[in-house]
Amino acid sequence: MKERLVVDLKREDSLWERLRTETLPIVLYGTGNGADKIIDRLEAVGRKPAGVFASAGFVRHRTFRGMPVESYEDIVTRLGEDIVILISFGSTLPNVIERMKELDARHTVFIPEVPLIGGEVFTFDYFTVHLPELERAYSLLADDTSRALYRDMILYRLTGKMEYLSRTEGWAESLSRLIDTEKIETALDGGAFTGDSAAMMRSVFPHLKTILAAEADARTVKKLTAYAETTNGVVCPFHTALWDKEDTLTYSASASRGAGADGTNRRAKTVTVTADTIDRLAADLPLHLIKLDVEGAEERALLGADTVIRRDKPALLVSLYHRTEDLFTLPLTIVDRYEGYSLSLRRVPCVPAWDLMLYAVPHHLCRI
Repeated sequence: MKERLVVDLKREDSLWERLRTETLPIVLYGTGNGADKIIDRLEAVGRKPAGVFASAGFVRHRTFRGMPVESYEDIVTRLGEDIVILISFGSTLPNVIERMKELDARHTVFIPEVPLIGGEVFTFDYFTVHLPELERAYSLLADDTSRALYRDMILYRLTGKMEYLSRTEGWAESLSRLIDTEKIETALDGGAFTGDSAAMMRSVFPHLKTILAAEADARTVKKLTAYAETTNGVVCPFHTALWDKEDTLTYSASASRGAGADGTNRRAKTVTVTADTIDRLAADLPLHLIKLDVEGAEERALLGADTVIRRDKPALLVSLYHRTEDLFTLPLTIVDRYEGYSLSLRRVPCVPAWDLMLYAVPHHLCRI
């Protein structure tokens, strides 16, 4: 009998309901695209921040959304210790995450979840409406770690509390735990960035011979190409977005998370990029693994890989954090289209809940 998804939380304990009625001053830690979205959401529930602060070195006598960017010390001097801090940026750096934990121990701290790419905010109402899909996706997960992480991700999105972001492990460890590393000889790296994920694959899969590395951002692909030149032909870079057809896309060229075909970074210019399908890129190369971290285009990229997936049954590593609905739509898309896959979730250390990865592994490559 499958374990049921249980989330014990009342509406009044959810983040945006709490912020709607909060009496303490609300301040933002961080400026940028995430802070823009959080301020917009605060205004939607009738609240305005009392200030914004940045880390040392990022204050620089500037303003953000009409507010002076202050230091943390200036904020506390002006407003006192009894404040609510909304962390409005993300990081994988241990020292930055440790600083966030220090603030969490001293103040009331939330890390609001706002979609990187379009979509709705994961409110209590959103959770209630989509509970059937969430429960179904949860029921498909193959192991206790994945189910616990899935619950954590829902509770984090509902509450904004940092305590739900602690269930993490290194990417190399996840790959080795979930996939038969001896059987991976070819891979496609969608959203290859500068080659960091390709380098990780090369360190984990001892027999890896070819990586097709696709990257949409023009500045980033230059670094990817430079890295590829050091791999003796193993990494083959492509300057392309991945899509469900050959096309030309317009996207936000921020070279960061949230860059995508319908990203909303107010400060990044828009550019066009050629889009291609995995079916065409890998028409003559059987694939053992496909990794997709493509700024909200994961579902379209999967549809553009339909022939390859049915032909080769590769392991699928798919990001679940760009769009609010990814948490249930992408697992259900894979299971409904393709037979013989085992689903697991893992996440590397990061604040907020980015880098959540679905491992859809066919039985012949599966270790759990």
